[in-house]
Amino acid sequence: MTSETMTAKNIARAKVFILDWDGVLAETQLDFAPLRQKYFGGERVPLIEAAAALPAPLRAEVEAEIYRVEMGGAERAAAVEGAKDLLAWLTETRRPWSVVSRNCRDSILLAAQRCGIVLPPVVLSREEPYVKPAPEALALAAERMGAKLRNCVMVGDFVHDLQAAQNAGIPFVLVKASGAEWERNANFTYPTVTEFVRDMKRNFSKSDD
Repeated sequence: MTSETMTAKNIARAKVFILDWDGVLAETQLDFAPLRQKYFGGERVPLIEAAAALPAPLRAEVEAEIYRVEMGGAERAAAVEGAKDLLAWLTETRRPWSVVSRNCRDSILLAAQRCGIVLPPVVLSREEPYVKPAPEALALAAERMGAKLRNCVMVGDFVHDLQAAQNAGIPFVLVKASGAEWERNANFTYPTVTEFVRDMKRNFSKSDD
């Protein structure tokens, strides 16, 4: 499946789904603005990469702050509206799926408990060797699912998800669009996860699977 020939029907018939975590399945309302103001003058830098570039003592301090914010968000996490319907549809149609996130693993596990979401066997956090937007992050997820990357679809809500999908050469579905300039590059855009699931069910019912 290539993005050039892709339609909603193609997406509904995709064999494997790679899902972002925060914003697609769990809503944690993470607010990194105070952290960015404190350490980066308010500049909207990619925090993982910016922290890694700092001298060792300061890097550890910033990474601890990122962890604290993520765990705080996980404590109050709620399932994104439509997320459980999406996972139910994937299960019913026997679509393997995985989670690939830039969040720490501890926060994903805690948020999943709070949301009542059963995680799949393959969950990749930022502790893995590769982190989005590196295409290797998606390739690793596909490999661990026993799938070919070219058969995967990435579903996300942020620019790192889009970049990872583009870098990996697979289709990208954007949910919860905000109107940002980069969103124009998504192969498909849905305002909510619920509407994405509804479209997938409609198109899957018309397929010849």
